[in-house]
Amino acid sequence: MFFAGNVLALQDNDEAIDEPNDSNGEIRYVVDDLFTYMHAGPGRNFRILGSVQAGTRLTLLQVSEDQSYIEIIDDKQRTGWVDIKDITANRSIREILPEVRGQLDLANEDLRDANIKIDALNQQIADLASHNEQLQQRFNTLSETYDLTRQQLDNQDQSSEKEWFTRGGVVAFGGIILGILLTYLPKKRKRNDNWM
Repeated sequence: MFFAGNVLALQDNDEAIDEPNDSNGEIRYVVDDLFTYMHAGPGRNFRILGSVQAGTRLTLLQVSEDQSYIEIIDDKQRTGWVDIKDITANRSIREILPEVRGQLDLANEDLRDANIKIDALNQQIADLASHNEQLQQRFNTLSETYDLTRQQLDNQDQSSEKEWFTRGGVVAFGGIILGILLTYLPKKRKRNDNWM
């Protein structure tokens, strides 16, 4: 609520300047928690013209010399004077509430859309985690198979080396035995054909 001393502050207030201006003056509102009487002049001793409900949009025309009353035009195009303490430069809750509700509805819709996207992303994460687990199991299986195959190849190489060594040893031993046996075999004597 504004008091008499705040009229000049109202006129310098950025919000007041930003408010849409009527062709006849600045826009003002009746405060939200009351109604106020409109008088024919700047004081209570003037005739009451009617009442103005809380939140009503008003056009400010002028301020009284003692800065306690302002002349306004109300939403019914009536001109009169009201107590300045019952007037504010801020828009009424009644006027702002539909806009706020609309913004809230949009925000709730955005939130629902975001939650749907989050659920879809969480599902994708779960699918990717499952796929990753399957790939990890497959990798582990292939790694075990590789290790087993490598071990079998190593064993086979050792077996092949042993087999070749054994064959070489048998052949060498056989050669030695044959050499010994050949030295002990009787040699044929040469015939002497010189007698003739």
